[in-house]
Amino acid sequence: MKEHQLAVLNFFKGLRPGRLLDAGSGGDALGRVLKDRGFDVFSLDLYARPYLKDRFVRADMNGGLPFVDGAFDYVLCSESLQYLENHASLFREFQRVLKKGGSVIVSIPNLLNAGSRLYFLHRGYYPSFKPIRTVDASKEWDSIAYNPISFVEILELAKRNNFELKSINASRMKPSNLPLYPFLKALYSLGLLFERRAEKAELLRRLSSREALLGDHLIIHIGLRA
Repeated sequence: MKEHQLAVLNFFKGLRPGRLLDAGSGGDALGRVLKDRGFDVFSLDLYARPYLKDRFVRADMNGGLPFVDGAFDYVLCSESLQYLENHASLFREFQRVLKKGGSVIVSIPNLLNAGSRLYFLHRGYYPSFKPIRTVDASKEWDSIAYNPISFVEILELAKRNNFELKSINASRMKPSNLPLYPFLKALYSLGLLFERRAEKAELLRRLSSREALLGDHLIIHIGLRA
């Protein structure tokens, strides 16, 4: 199991079991473990052959989610957003299929860590999303055009759809990001000295956090306001 998947599972240790939609479930690696922990798991994917066949729906998340309103306590979307075309409509669907007070847990490659920012400055694209790359013909989903998304965009989509941020965690801190960390941290600290708007100051604090500047993958927990 990959490092970011283990981080997601570790995050779920603090949550009470409930009905969960694994949106973009792949081979059900996460769903199987969560099922064993007492979660009532439903899997959704367009390409994978599921392990949890009795609770699997084959569907394209670029369209609507084939579930009734308020069906789930949790939605898990691990490493799937970057393969989807319309993030805005998907977050509206997440809101619709969740019960009041429900949660979305998203994991994504961290586009905004220090090393990724430097790479983008040099190359014009992010290291996780190269426009010219080797496509694995055995993985149907690998040929999809990538649509990178950062946690700033996720926070904006959350705000539009009545979610509030609960937490941001990193799968691990990358040592290669350390040389740039003090420089970027100092720049943000300087900006915060002159920022009077509370909402923007909070965003700057998150952008300058250890998770944002050093983290490899991010696990973002947003909750639907009751």
